[in-house]
Amino acid sequence: MLYLVGKKIALAFVLLSSAAAQAAVLECPINAPADWKTPRSRLDRARVFAYLPGTRADERSLAEGLPEKEWQTGGTLYQAWNMKAGPRSMIRQVYCSYTGTGRYIRFDARTTARCLAKRRVRGDALMAGSLEFRCR
Repeated sequence: MLYLVGKKIALAFVLLSSAAAQAAVLECPINAPADWKTPRSRLDRARVFAYLPGTRADERSLAEGLPEKEWQTGGTLYQAWNMKAGPRSMIRQVYCSYTGTGRYIRFDARTTARCLAKRRVRGDALMAGSLEFRCR
C-alpha cells in the first residue's frame, strides 16, 4: 500500500512539474533593450490592456486595466491583475515602457493568469527605476 501511495505522489509531482513548465512567464526587462541604442533606460511603467476582438481603437485610445488588488508591505508597493477575468476571447496585452524613451515592448498576455507589479516606496513617493513586472 505504501508503495502505491508513493507512485501516486510521484505521478502527481510529474504532472505538476509539466504544468508549471508549460505556464507562460512574461517579464518586462528592467533595462531597455540594447538594440534601441538609447542611454541606459530603466523600466518606468507597465500598462495592462484587455479588450474584445474587433474593438476599433488605436493603441493610444485603449483603456488601461486597473489592478484588481493593491497592497503595501514595508517599503514595497504591490499591484496585481487577474488576467483570466472576462470572456476567454479577450485579447490581453502588456506594454513595458522605459524612462526617457517613447518606445515600449508589447507582450501578448493571453496565456497568463496573473500579473504582479512591485515597486519600492520611500515615504509617500514611488522610487524611480524600482519597478519590476511579471506575469505567470
